[in-house]
Amino acid sequence: MDGDSRASYSSDMRELRDVKKLDDRFGQFLVRVKCPACGASRDIAAEALARLVGWSMSLENLAPRLRCSKCGAKGGATVTPVGLPRPRGFTSNPH
Repeated sequence: MDGDSRASYSSDMRELRDVKKLDDRFGQFLVRVKCPACGASRDIAAEALARLVGWSMSLENLAPRLRCSKCGAKGGATVTPVGLPRPRGFTSNPH
């Protein structure tokens, strides 16, 4: 998958307001992390974060622990749960 198609997915994903912890919705969502210092943004699978900090971690407690991969700033990140992108153009029955 090239970078251009992934950027279009990013804009189509909706914010999940009911998710408060990594184990909500069985972890089937992405966590969008945005750095306030440099504006860098990254989508991380909830499962990947849960392997590091545990499934019971709340998103509110997770934000201060994250460090920006671009500028190295720690704490103060904006953490937003977003829905997984739906695959486009896939049919279960090709005939």
